[in-house]
Amino acid sequence: MNFIMKKYLLFFILYSLLATSGNAQTISQIIQSHFNGSYENYSQYYMKDDKIGATLPPDKFASNGFFKFDFNHGDFSAGFQLESYLPSTLGFFPIPADNKSKIVNKYFKYTQKKFSIQVGDFYEQFGNGLIFRSYENRQIGINNAIEGFKATAEPTSFLKTKFIYGKPREIFDYANAYVRGADAELDLVRLFTKKEDTKITTLSIGQSFISKYQEYTGPLDNFPKQVNANSTRIDFASNKITLNAEYATKSKDPHLTNGGSMKKGNAFQCSGDYTMNNLGFSVIFRSISNMEFKADRDQEYLSISPLNYLPSITKQHDNLTSNIYVYATQIKGETGVQSDLYYKIKPGTTLGGKYGTQIAVNFSYNNALNDSGNVLSFGKQKYSSDCGIDIKKKWNKKLETTLAYQNIFFNGSLQVASHSNVIANLIAASMLYKFANKTSIRFKVEHLFSDNDKKNWAAALTEFSIKSKYTLFASDLYNYGLTKNHYYNIGASVTEKSTRLSVGFGKQRDGLFCVGGVCRFLPASYGFTATLTTNFGY
Repeated sequence: MNFIMKKYLLFFILYSLLATSGNAQTISQIIQSHFNGSYENYSQYYMKDDKIGATLPPDKFASNGFFKFDFNHGDFSAGFQLESYLPSTLGFFPIPADNKSKIVNKYFKYTQKKFSIQVGDFYEQFGNGLIFRSYENRQIGINNAIEGFKATAEPTSFLKTKFIYGKPREIFDYANAYVRGADAELDLVRLFTKKEDTKITTLSIGQSFISKYQEYTGPLDNFPKQVNANSTRIDFASNKITLNAEYATKSKDPHLTNGGSMKKGNAFQCSGDYTMNNLGFSVIFRSISNMEFKADRDQEYLSISPLNYLPSITKQHDNLTSNIYVYATQIKGETGVQSDLYYKIKPGTTLGGKYGTQIAVNFSYNNALNDSGNVLSFGKQKYSSDCGIDIKKKWNKKLETTLAYQNIFFNGSLQVASHSNVIANLIAASMLYKFANKTSIRFKVEHLFSDNDKKNWAAALTEFSIKSKYTLFASDLYNYGLTKNHYYNIGASVTEKSTRLSVGFGKQRDGLFCVGGVCRFLPASYGFTATLTTNFGY
């Protein structure tokens, strides 16, 4: 019996158990069942604009739709997700998935206090995700759910375990590979002390293992069909300090995007946070070498069938001009550090005023490795740096302002058309004014100075919110340094309880679009957009 037949047989058995259990319950118990769901749709109508490079696709209209439904009854839960791409919006998938609709992410789950088992499609993460993370990011177009089974068990108060087995999703199909893994976490404080002593300090160690098997029929001898990855981590937390460190290794894993390299992969990541009163500080360091882990060795696109999670070590900005030069992780090898400092000047002081003043300082730096096989060898080639400061002040109950400065270095060989290194300085100022009856207006202006690439940019944004229900917005990103192109957007949105509808018209420049440090390339576009989201439940 093959894997697919076994899967549906297991689905049928669990469904039968659920149905039998339901028939045996009283009406009052059945009424206690719960369900919830959501629907999200993003549609776009494309128009041609030769000046910004916006070309027409075969179908001028594109639509991405997601319908999710989950049901819970006692210890049982089940659900599914229906996805439609009619066709998919430009840049969402690097390969066509057009004019298709399919039920995906089907699952049944049984949960007890210290045990759970799930069959079907599931998401999971081991440690920081250096060797394994399955997740969904609709904005980026990533959904690498695993179809198979997942079990979690907590045999004692100080030990947690996870086990997975299945096939990773690849758009509407599944990769021709099998993934199996286990994760264990041991709480040392609970192991050696009384339970009531664990409220202040925690100390735990974890171990993860992932194995991927994919058949190989090529001409090379000793080609690895099986790739193994291991990681070890330690976590410490007190009332003021948290520390985390993880080291991971990966066996030989030749694939399309690493050029068939037979080098082993390794990664080291450590992070820390400190908070006390009005001061907060965080820092993360990560170094990786040949750590891209894919379910399908023949898949050339980064967003298709990834097995691990390697976001960029940079701050995620929300400025229009900040996102012109965004840094994406260099998966073949890099080392980087990011730190953030937060400080609030106390209210009642000269600089703090009545409500206090919030200051945030950030710094990030990424460069190449000197030795691709040594994650602690720091090379001389600089990839990117970003340092800046944000000052946010509330003047009274109605007025709030923010002033920001950012200095950017970007290695031109990574992305920009000119291939010259970019050094840019950015300033931004915003104002939020709240009227009566939950009505407000937000205004923001930005300017990016640079002598390289496309040189200077200016941007402005206005949002007018009426009773927190209706919003009108308009923005323009203008490159007056070289191309003289305007990238404007105007639109409106309405929110009613858990439903929100937004419509807009404008232009989108080409470039990287990043969410949570993970990026995809968006082509230039021009036209109308509409977004609908809603949630329901009982």
